[in-house]
Amino acid sequence: MNLLPIVFTCDDNYFKYASVVICSIINNCSKNINYEINILSEFISDDNKKKAQDLVKNHSNFSIKYHVINIENPEKYHLNSYMSLSTYYRFFIFDLLKDYDRILYLDSDIIVDNDISFYATIDFENKPAICSPSIYVQNLLTKNIDHDFTRAYFSDVLKMKNNEEYFNAGVILFNAKLIREKGIDQKFFEAISTIKNPVFQDQDILNSVLSNNGGVKMIANEYNFTSSMKISLKRIFMNTIKQKLGKKRNNWFTIYHYVGKIKPWQNYNIDSSLFLYYAYKTPFIKEIINSNQLSLTKTQKTIFWLQSKF
Repeated sequence: MNLLPIVFTCDDNYFKYASVVICSIINNCSKNINYEINILSEFISDDNKKKAQDLVKNHSNFSIKYHVINIENPEKYHLNSYMSLSTYYRFFIFDLLKDYDRILYLDSDIIVDNDISFYATIDFENKPAICSPSIYVQNLLTKNIDHDFTRAYFSDVLKMKNNEEYFNAGVILFNAKLIREKGIDQKFFEAISTIKNPVFQDQDILNSVLSNNGGVKMIANEYNFTSSMKISLKRIFMNTIKQKLGKKRNNWFTIYHYVGKIKPWQNYNIDSSLFLYYAYKTPFIKEIINSNQLSLTKTQKTIFWLQSKF
C-alpha cells in the first residue's frame, strides 16, 4: 500500500486539537493507504500519547510517531499575535524525516471532511510543494488594502512577483526529496535572518523561499478552505447518513481551515459544529470543553454525543 506521512507541529496543550484533526482523517480515510502521523513537539505528555493511541488503535493503517524538537536561540524566530514557536517546527521536517520523498503538513486548526488519500500519489510536476492559495492575502494585494502586508513588502522583502503565487501554509504537501536535493530546506533557516519581521511569520518565509526556488503547484481552495460558512447540525447529520449508505455526500470542501484568532473550541459559532462533530469522537472532548469553558446547550451536547456513535 502507498504511504502518506503526515506532520503536525504543536505543543502539549495544543495536542488535543491536533488529535481532532487526526480523528477527522481516520473517519474519511482510504483503506488502501497507510497513514503515518508524525508529531513534532518539545514535549507531549504520556497521558496525551495514551489518548492518541486509543484513537488509532483499532485502525491498522494508522500509526503515530513523536519527534522531539529543541530549538536553539528561540528569540530569533519572529512571533506576533496569537502564534507560538511551534509554527516554525515545520522547518525541521526535512532533517527529522529523512526517509520520505513526500510529506503532508497540516495545521492543528483544520478539519479533514473528505478522503485525502490522493496526496499520496499526486504529481508534483517538479515543484517543491503543492498548496492552495491564500485568498485573504491575495485580496490584500489586489485591492491594495491598508495593511502591514503591502505590495512593497511583497515585492521588496519577500521578493515575490505574482499575487496569485501566495499560498496559505496550513496545508502543504512537501516534495521532500526535491527540497533536500536542492538545499531548499536550509534556505528556510537563512531567510529567518533576511526577513526579520515577517508579517505572517513562517508563512511569509515559506512563500518567499519556495517562490524563488521553483514555485509551488496550486490546487483548488477546497483543499484548504478558509472562508467562513454556516455548517449546520442538519447538514452534518445528512452527510453522515449518506456516508453510511455509501452515497455521495454534499461537500463544498475537503479540508476546512479555521483561520483567525477565535477558534471553534473557544466560542460556538456558525462553523463550530463541524469541529465538535469530530471532537466528540475523541478521548479529548471533556478536556476541550472544560478547558475552554465552551457553552453548549443540553440539546447540542446530546446531538453531538449521538452523532459520535455513528
